[in-house]
Amino acid sequence: MRKRVGDRLTLFDGAGTEADAEIVALARTSATLRLCECQPDPPATRAPVILATAVPKADRLRWLVEKATELGVDRLIPLQTSRSVVAPGTVKLDKMRQAVVEACKQSGRNRLMTIDSLIPWKQFLTDAVPTQATLVADRGGPPLASLDLAAFAATPLLLVIGPEGGFSATEVHEAVAAGAHTVCLGSNILRTETAAIALAAVFLMH
Repeated sequence: MRKRVGDRLTLFDGAGTEADAEIVALARTSATLRLCECQPDPPATRAPVILATAVPKADRLRWLVEKATELGVDRLIPLQTSRSVVAPGTVKLDKMRQAVVEACKQSGRNRLMTIDSLIPWKQFLTDAVPTQATLVADRGGPPLASLDLAAFAATPLLLVIGPEGGFSATEVHEAVAAGAHTVCLGSNILRTETAAIALAAVFLMH
């Protein structure tokens, strides 16, 4: 809104390409740009990190989406668990996808984090857990500090976070039976969005 004809902008397509552009015309609700140079992102140096999480309430979901995008999470899977209290519909998830775009602009990220539709727990166990390394946050698991983080660098990693009350004992058992491993994030009780971002940050910053 503050730009003028002749000013330069940086554009991105959400799929990994950034472009330098010059404004050649401005109208009330649009702008005409001339592309000057396109630059694709370098090849990824790590495997995808996927965050599957029960859905927190209201603004806390938007905060989670923003921070996960900024950190570099590749995909977000909203989970419907036995203790879930929020089940976002299509309209809400579309708003969250727009929040991904805004977070990419702010952070300089050129690839959009994808957000799946809400998935029931049983279907998630069948469709997602068996195909990648999976860590489920659970206070009964081994401490995070005991993990060999480098061992997870070469394979897609699925990080699973429960609702405020945690996963039920049955859900934890089902996840382990499907091939997941549990991990404890410490003695403090964390909100869903705090646990999700803390666990994702450990692997993405590593």
